[in-house]
Amino acid sequence: MPTPYNMAFACLVCCKSFKRRIKLSEGCPEELTCPDCGGLAHHFGRHFKAPKKTDTKQWHKVRYLFEHGFRFQKIRIGSGHHDVVPYPDTLEEAKEFVLKYKRHATNKTTTPTRKGRTARN
Repeated sequence: MPTPYNMAFACLVCCKSFKRRIKLSEGCPEELTCPDCGGLAHHFGRHFKAPKKTDTKQWHKVRYLFEHGFRFQKIRIGSGHHDVVPYPDTLEEAKEFVLKYKRHATNKTTTPTRKGRTARN
């Protein structure tokens, strides 16, 4: 029997983060409805640690990474791929991170918009 995982979802409009128990064998939705604003809450995987709702600098960094295809998935490098790259702490570090690890970004790029809609690129 497959093990269910607690997957993180976050709304980038109202800065709400929550987890849902997901059985990977049944598939994992890319988006859910935000329980606070009704907008789109995007899937950020098992390892995402959301900033405080009031930490606007950190949410800006999360949006930037999301818009460039990073969903806080583990990025493994080195021999045997055992070394995990830490995610950046600041927006300035995030800009360098995106350039350095762009081959690890997902192919889906979206831009969060108001009213819970996203513009797909």
